[in-house]
Amino acid sequence: MLRWEVFAVKGVMSLITGFSLYVAGVINEVTVILVFFMFLDFVSGILRGWLTKSLNSTIGLAGLIKKFAVIVILAMTAGLEYFFVQMGQDTGGLIILTVSSFFIVNEGLSIMENCAQLGLPIPPVLYNSLEKLNRDPSGKEQAILRDPLLDKIDKAVLLKEVKQQHHEITIQEDKKEEDVK
Repeated sequence: MLRWEVFAVKGVMSLITGFSLYVAGVINEVTVILVFFMFLDFVSGILRGWLTKSLNSTIGLAGLIKKFAVIVILAMTAGLEYFFVQMGQDTGGLIILTVSSFFIVNEGLSIMENCAQLGLPIPPVLYNSLEKLNRDPSGKEQAILRDPLLDKIDKAVLLKEVKQQHHEITIQEDKKEEDVK
């Protein structure tokens, strides 16, 4: 077989396999969107490297390995979801949806970062968020500070107050129903 024939056979087999997995319900629309975002991120990264004259095959290969790792994580998630379905717990695709959504957001941020470095206009709110993410990779700067008053609140007392208020509201509604009758 010639080299192009091998590629053609592999391409056709990939299409058949992908379509079969989609029909079987293993791959949903969110997973397809994730793969599309991964492709866009890879292409935008190559464009950024080419235009900024920092194109590096090692960085590109590392990016492809990361994309492959994401696909492995998705496969593990699909296996976990399949396990739950076989155990009688229909998750409705929630597990793979959650993992896929996380990676879609990740890829979207990377695409925006690449576009910002290419000089494309980015909304100020998103640009400021990207700057914060780049400034402190540990994320400590973006940590949400907890209000000190929350530490002083006793949860048992709070639950008791909520139950009391609920009881009072129920009594008031019952009185209104009696007045209407």
